[in-house]
Amino acid sequence: MLENHLKKRLVSTLLKLSTFVILASLFQHAVYAQDESTPQIRLSSKGLAYVKLSTYPANPVTGQLTVILIQFIDPQSKAPRGDIYYKFIIRNETSQLLILPGGSTITGKAGIPYQFEEPGKYQVEVDLNDTAFSKDNSASLDKVIFPVYVSQGTLQTSNQTVPNTVSDVSTKPNTNTNNGSIHLLIDGVLVAITVGLALFIFRRRVIAKRKKSNTPE
Repeated sequence: MLENHLKKRLVSTLLKLSTFVILASLFQHAVYAQDESTPQIRLSSKGLAYVKLSTYPANPVTGQLTVILIQFIDPQSKAPRGDIYYKFIIRNETSQLLILPGGSTITGKAGIPYQFEEPGKYQVEVDLNDTAFSKDNSASLDKVIFPVYVSQGTLQTSNQTVPNTVSDVSTKPNTNTNNGSIHLLIDGVLVAITVGLALFIFRRRVIAKRKKSNTPE
């Protein structure tokens, strides 16, 4: 009876501590998700689609990789559109810095990585159409322009290669694997602490019960 009672107490303690670990982990990932900026949403000039744009991280800085996230949304159904063909341009006050001449997405979302070299105000232009650019270059395109502000950052000593391809994404891209590893490490430490505390409490209670049962009346 004594062992059954202690086992029930151990299970109860483990459940409570496990709940704490889960809540702590959820809070941690919620904070991490805030690294993405609040989306800007604008309707294209000819009404083909709403374009949603955000950046990861939320506040781009020079010398570090920024991922510009775009999504196309149908104006009527409000559902993502995966049949949009688009051209992507980044420019500053004097020149065009990046031009992706044409692309499409399956899920209606895409992430374009870029490293800004100078602080200041930039423009991100998205030209879109529902016909492939390679098939119809004469079609009048919709246009959306977004401002992006870049702050001065710490220059990185390691060489970074910025891909010229566009990645189709269904969720926020994992551009910082160090943060993901840190999250997993913290979760593992929390679990280890939970198990250790539970075993310590269980052992103390067993010893206390044995001492009480051996105490002469």
